[in-house]
Amino acid sequence: NHIMAIAQVGKLRMHYEIEGDGPALLLVTGTGFPGETWRTGISNRFAEVGFRVISYDHRGLGQSDKPDGSYSTRMFAQDAVGLLSYLEIERAHVLGHSMGGRVCQWIALDEPGRVDRLVLAASGPGEIDPKLPVTRGIPLEAGMAMIEKGFEAYIREHIGGRFFFTDDFVADGSDVVDKLTKAFWDNRPSVNCYLRHVIARQQHQTAEKLGEIDCPTLIIVGSEDSHKGGTGSHVRQSEYLTHEIPNAVMKTISGCAHAFFWQKPDEATRIVAEFLHGRNN
Repeated sequence: NHIMAIAQVGKLRMHYEIEGDGPALLLVTGTGFPGETWRTGISNRFAEVGFRVISYDHRGLGQSDKPDGSYSTRMFAQDAVGLLSYLEIERAHVLGHSMGGRVCQWIALDEPGRVDRLVLAASGPGEIDPKLPVTRGIPLEAGMAMIEKGFEAYIREHIGGRFFFTDDFVADGSDVVDKLTKAFWDNRPSVNCYLRHVIARQQHQTAEKLGEIDCPTLIIVGSEDSHKGGTGSHVRQSEYLTHEIPNAVMKTISGCAHAFFWQKPDEATRIVAEFLHGRNN
């Protein structure tokens, strides 16, 4: 049971795919990541354990429309809710990875009635400590790296480097890194759209609103996801999310960095599925 189609969400045409049957589970990708990156062994695992899995391309990505103009995580959240409305899904579990988790925070804040259970994976709420300010634009290191290396080499190093995967995992020569990189690059956004996604991520700020999120929430992060990057350590941010969101539990995937879903897919999807089925809260 696999559907590929285009939804009309306001003026925006959004590409989406649905796999499996059961309670709706919306998967929300991170910065510049097309929906195809979920279909590298993640979405099908959730379908196999009893969910109707919806993956899609954010505006600016893949086969969705790419309107010019500023993007924001709150705008992405409105797009996602619009997709659920188009599909006539009143309530869904929502899972966001990285920037996708920031998008899902806005879904839970702006449309609390639409969210059954919330999963924030390798994510954060923006600035949590004035002594560690978040760059509100394109981080200098990322901008320099893209100019010096070019877009393709930058992306290949970004996904294949120590931010996404641990050195040991990359050194073992797993084809997982290649599959994820290919899923991104074959469906890559323009540089313009990619940077609009980066800016949307960097401008995200919900830290002061987290107490308003009232649905059961799972915070999940890789134990090695502490690279400072553009938005700081995801381990530290995940601890902050867990402390500030009233009904949150935290799980850590040991020996993994940012891309734990792809490094340990069986463990990661099992932990999430147990939470969504109400078995480990």
